[in-house]
Amino acid sequence: MSRAAVDGTLELAEDDGRVHVRLGDLVLAEYVVAPPTPAGDSPKPYLHPLRTTAGETVTAVRPHDHTWHNGLQFTMAHLSGENFWGGRTYVRGRGYTPLDNNGSVGHVRWESIESAADHCELRHELAWRTAAGRRWLTEHRTLRFGDVSADSWTLTWTSRLRNTSGRELRWGSPVTEGRDTAGYGGLFWRGPRSFTGGTVRTSDGRPDDAMGHRAPWLAFTGRHDESLRTSTLLFADGPANPGFPTAWYVRAEPFPVVSFATTYHRPWVFEPEEELTLTHHVVVLDGDPDPARLAELAARAAE
Repeated sequence: MSRAAVDGTLELAEDDGRVHVRLGDLVLAEYVVAPPTPAGDSPKPYLHPLRTTAGETVTAVRPHDHTWHNGLQFTMAHLSGENFWGGRTYVRGRGYTPLDNNGSVGHVRWESIESAADHCELRHELAWRTAAGRRWLTEHRTLRFGDVSADSWTLTWTSRLRNTSGRELRWGSPVTEGRDTAGYGGLFWRGPRSFTGGTVRTSDGRPDDAMGHRAPWLAFTGRHDESLRTSTLLFADGPANPGFPTAWYVRAEPFPVVSFATTYHRPWVFEPEEELTLTHHVVVLDGDPDPARLAELAARAAE
């Protein structure tokens, strides 16, 4: 392991619409600020790749089954008839339907970029625009990278959303539109294909049937091709979030995905100028930690 990895010294570098978070010679994360995503996939910033301190990649980008699943991203499938998720929209009584309603989430301006020895932090403003170009939401997003150890590091993602549309907005999910077990929305992770069939654990020891279950944290462990190592992503909900603990949207088959599913069971209604702030933590780990360590890391991330 490099000296930088032992010391946990992080650095930021900007290059061609991407921000790189470096740990010595290793790029732990790339934040793609303005991706060349097709309009039908609802363009938005995302993190890919995310890597462990051992250099293993724990995200996927543009998988052939769902090309709008890009690394780690914050998005909504149903916002008052607009689709910021990508692809087709689930319509009650009709199923997934192609509609001319794919919105976009675009970078507006940087508010601050901070790089210190033990953490890096990005803050920027984003505009959520409908397919017709109307700005419905203004987001102030903070990404904090830190708490680096020999085998783990932590990302804290905070999105503060304000309804600037001048009308009431309803954020739902396919579940709230009538499709069972499809409550995805909010912060969403797509794992590498080799993680298919991985192991899911929750804070209350519910390894099976975690779909729609509420718990303060959920861990997903998978195995990599070539190196045959294992890695774990620990997803921890912020205690100050409305509706804490979150419901989880999670699949290990037919592909690995996890979502902090804020609107899994019921929609969130934004009045004009109303704000909603959500903070979520993702701990990226080498190996397969035991439940006690996962609980400790989740508690530390949420402090």
